Amino acid sequence: MENHINTRLLYKVIYVLKRLTDEWVEEAITQYVPGFKVGYIPVFMCIGTQGISNNEVSKELKITKMAASKTIKELYALKLITSEKDPLDARSERIFLTEKGLEVSVKIKQSADEMVGAYREVVGNKNYDSAIDVLLAITHYHEEINPGK
Repeated sequence: MENHINTRLLYKVIYVLKRLTDEWVEEAITQYVPGFKVGYIPVFMCIGTQGISNNEVSKELKITKMAASKTIKELYALKLITSEKDPLDARSERIFLTEKGLEVSVKIKQSADEMVGAYREVVGNKNYDSAIDVLLAITHYHEEINPGK
């Protein structure tokens, strides 16, 4: 009984799931971009096709500006992003995906679609959708009790 309880500990489940999904994505992406780290994905996908500022990245992902800047600098080094002066605020820059970045973005989305497809096969569409709803509700709860973070 004790072992069954330990397998259902939230922190353990989240940790193991994150590690396994990170391995899946890393295997899929590093073949296209050596040196690409899974930790780049949230920032990278946040940039999207419309461009974004460093401040917007940090707000959207609830990370420090310094953490966003570090990842953005590393994405520049991989030639996945570029920047331009913001036409509405000359003090600010907008970050955009390069052509190579756009290609990697497509690969990441394909990998995510494959992963979701596999999960849906394992647990069924209804259970998968319910799991996502639960995770979103838990995330929303934390956002409400810590609105500035």
